[in-house]
Amino acid sequence: MWIEVLPAVVIENLDVIALILLGLLVEKQYISRPAIWANVAAINIHLYDYSFVSDWLTWYANIGLLVAGLALYTYGFDESLPGWYYTLAWAYSSIPVAAIAYLTWSGAL
Repeated sequence: MWIEVLPAVVIENLDVIALILLGLLVEKQYISRPAIWANVAAINIHLYDYSFVSDWLTWYANIGLLVAGLALYTYGFDESLPGWYYTLAWAYSSIPVAAIAYLTWSGAL
């Protein structure tokens, strides 16, 4: 299979990488609610595999589930969200999620 030419770390984390790339493609000038959901899923899947996750990363991931749940719920019912929500949601856009994933892969977090 062609996928075997990729480095092992990429293959092992392809699910997270795919979700983050999807988010980057969707995010142009704002972060959409489906992208929030995908990014939060990516960071939670990524952190689930680690034996030690710091308290602040645990809080980040857990709050993300609430943010993503609200995004998915309101998106499904075509409801609006206030501006402060989207400000908070930028913490779960592709760039911060990718940075956290990279820093944990590299052992810095």
